[in-house]
Amino acid sequence: MSSSLLSNVELYFTPKENYSGDQIVIDKDEFKHAVQVMRNPVGGLIYITNGKGSIFKCEIILIEQKILKANVLEEVKRENDIGNIYFCIPKLKNPDRLKFAVEKCVELGVTNFILFDSERTISKFSNINRLEKIALAAMKQSLRAYLPTIKMLDSLNSISKLGGEKILFEQNSEMNFSFINNRDMNYYFIFGPEGGLTEKELNLFQGAKIFSLGEYRMRSETAIMKCASLL
Repeated sequence: MSSSLLSNVELYFTPKENYSGDQIVIDKDEFKHAVQVMRNPVGGLIYITNGKGSIFKCEIILIEQKILKANVLEEVKRENDIGNIYFCIPKLKNPDRLKFAVEKCVELGVTNFILFDSERTISKFSNINRLEKIALAAMKQSLRAYLPTIKMLDSLNSISKLGGEKILFEQNSEMNFSFINNRDMNYYFIFGPEGGLTEKELNLFQGAKIFSLGEYRMRSETAIMKCASLL
């Protein structure tokens, strides 16, 4: 299954409990999209990911009222080169900008997100289910095979206690972003909200590397997407 072939297909997701040997079942929303929207017939080819790095080329053998069943013909495994990197993003004042940033980061390959409350941002955003659906759609659209994870933490203090190297992004830093990924280590990329991180928040990360992503001021979501594209 070549990359050029995959570039022209529709990708579907189904969780691991729907896999049994060489057979895969699609149900719920993915079933509706595959059958009612895309009109996939019995005997047709369909491409399915397990969200764990594999994409399966399958032949549809059964369509019932609520399920589609397919036989696996071929499997392609994808590597997750930045699966040890966590994007720590503040809850932005504008929820649409947060959703846009997550969507584009997923398309660029980011698979781990941590949302946090920052001192300089007052946000009522709490709809993590909606954000997970956006991330899932972005994964399928970009033909990626790793289902993104999204967690919420109440503050940067919680992130500071996580094991791994912390990397901060601040406009006023004199260090341009430079990074070599050691796959044996977890990295937490921490982005500030509108107005930046407070002195108290910065003090939580004594000794951490602090980078700038450019000489011009960017919106938070722009900085987040630029970092993802550089990776």
